Amino acid sequence: MNGFDAKSHLKLGLAQMPASSRTDTLVVGAGPQALTVLGRWLSDRPACLHNLLVVDPAGTWMRTWKKSFAQQSIDVLRSPGVHHPDPDEMAFVNAYPQGEEFKTDSLFKGLATSIGPLRRPTTAAFGQFCQDLLCRTGLVDRVISATVTGLRLCSGPDCDYRWEVRLDNGAEVKARQVLWAGNPRALRRPSEVQFSESILHSVQVDLRQVVPDQRIAVLGGGQTAGQLALGAARRGAEVILVSRGPRRIADLDVDAGWLMEDRLMPFRSIESPIRRRRVVELAQRGSITADLDSQLCLERVQRISTAGDLSAWNDSNDVIVGFAGIECCVDRVWSATGSCADLRVDPALALFAEQGAPHVDGWPVLDKNLDWGNGLAFVGGLAALTLGPAAGNLGGARAAAEILASRGPRVGSEA
Repeated sequence: MNGFDAKSHLKLGLAQMPASSRTDTLVVGAGPQALTVLGRWLSDRPACLHNLLVVDPAGTWMRTWKKSFAQQSIDVLRSPGVHHPDPDEMAFVNAYPQGEEFKTDSLFKGLATSIGPLRRPTTAAFGQFCQDLLCRTGLVDRVISATVTGLRLCSGPDCDYRWEVRLDNGAEVKARQVLWAGNPRALRRPSEVQFSESILHSVQVDLRQVVPDQRIAVLGGGQTAGQLALGAARRGAEVILVSRGPRRIADLDVDAGWLMEDRLMPFRSIESPIRRRRVVELAQRGSITADLDSQLCLERVQRISTAGDLSAWNDSNDVIVGFAGIECCVDRVWSATGSCADLRVDPALALFAEQGAPHVDGWPVLDKNLDWGNGLAFVGGLAALTLGPAAGNLGGARAAAEILASRGPRVGSEA
């Protein structure tokens, strides 16, 4: 690789990076999606490790994922045990047998590492599994703490490094290809919910701050709403869980059929990206798992579904929540109304969209290889128009890794 050894600069730190650096592949984001793709790349060609650079504002792997799970007190993943970042589909199930103590690490002593017939990983076991994969692939210390502030496509037939990527310290990285595994999202904010210090979107909620006897209204019908309601009730709060539509129970966030070719082929045959988006949104309607539904029934949670339009506002010192013609006074309102992938949230991607790169309300229109053009590929929720409704979960990440397997970093003289 010419001009830049990512490993050496990880030791020096971002502040000492040269003003201009080169790498074969720049990966933006250090979450489960990026790990899944890189795990596949490095399992096929481990020497590729030195021809890639990973940038993420956190400067470490899966920081946002860990923070979110801790704030919402999520103990078990919704994804089944066969959905994870390791290229071997059965790696988690084989590593952590169900119902057995994981005896080589005190972290799991006396604890189950997977739950139920789907072998859902516990959060602790999944975190350790990912850490083991990072160690095996050499990726542990490969993340540079940086935010991408600009992307520029080089012109001319002799431009080997097609992308110039500006970072927030003023440094510039030239890359042959860019894999965008970040997760820019726009929060869904109901028009009648007036957010304030006591009326929060779910991404702002930290269950560890709940105190007994607080009156909390949770708005939403999905897994996040149910998880927040359960966590608050277990901390002694009086909780009312209100959903606009009917209660939906489902094992997975998206039907497993969306990972199968017999479902995806008709989806990909839809020529209109607008129609594809509608299909995705219909398939991603909020639901909760049967086990979470059962746990909510055992706790101090009042549940109201098919409540119609929801509202919330501050009235002097009171917080009012409205639904189905009823108004209730509470201490806190949490709007678990979700978010939506949207490249326009990220300034660097928004500029490309403004310049004419095809998208549908913030979803990039990619080719079958997940490419937005000229070697800029996407994984995660932003790839939904190609991968379908499961793009943003771990199953979708594995599907993306399979598609991208042939375009990993070059080795040695190939660079």
